[in-house]
Amino acid sequence: MRRVSAQGRCPFWGVRLGYMVLGMLAIGSAAAQPAHYRGGLGLALFLAPAYPGSDSEHLFTYPYPYWEYESPTWHLHHEHLRAKWARHSPLSAGLGANGSPPAAAGTPDARAGMPGLDPTFALGPDVMYRLPWRPAGWRAWLGARARYRWAMGPGLRLTPIGSSTSAFIESRTARGRAWPIVVSFGPVFRSRGVNAYFFGVPAAYAAPGRPAYAAPGGYAGLRLSAAVSTQVGPVDFAIFGRYRNYAGAAFASSPLLKASNTLIVGVAVVWVFIRSGKGG
Repeated sequence: MRRVSAQGRCPFWGVRLGYMVLGMLAIGSAAAQPAHYRGGLGLALFLAPAYPGSDSEHLFTYPYPYWEYESPTWHLHHEHLRAKWARHSPLSAGLGANGSPPAAAGTPDARAGMPGLDPTFALGPDVMYRLPWRPAGWRAWLGARARYRWAMGPGLRLTPIGSSTSAFIESRTARGRAWPIVVSFGPVFRSRGVNAYFFGVPAAYAAPGRPAYAAPGGYAGLRLSAAVSTQVGPVDFAIFGRYRNYAGAAFASSPLLKASNTLIVGVAVVWVFIRSGKGG
């Protein structure tokens, strides 16, 4: 059954706010470097599965603080902090964050009668290597990332869940284009704890058509992400999407996995009202 509803509870604002504070500190400590920064407020609206692998959908919306700071060796965005080993080095390392929205209890799908899922927050390092390949002005990177994930309960109580890793190739159009595009593709691997959080069925919640299931760790599918954006005066616009394919996943036999292919699509609008004198 497909069901669309609105949700306002989301963990990402705290992550973004933390990076915004870090950005202010970075500017104070690196003012002598040629750099620029931008700050503002954003609003994202996206349609996504009720939980990973669900065949029902929810409409999520949330506001967030936006911050970006860039110098020859540092790039601080509201979702990641990245440093180059040297000014012109193709190798960079970073610290990134992401999360997942909640799934309400009582949703009339495969999780009916099970407790709701809290939103999750994930944090960890990543490494990227810029490839010399630049067809038609595109730039490409090989990358790998690791994340540790926590569930965020009432009162921002964090409960550790487990870890995930992924490898990917990312490609971007050259700087200066009116509609820059970013595309990323690669496999994802998750620990038993993360897979069990989304796809496990405790014995207490077994039901006809939904037997108890202990999800193992391992391969968690392929992920393809894409985004296109533009800027009109003080406002940034972006359209983004993420496709997931769970064929061959370690938890493929879970009774909660109802869709082997899922899609997230959304839009974001950012009002930029803080910027350096050097543009951006």
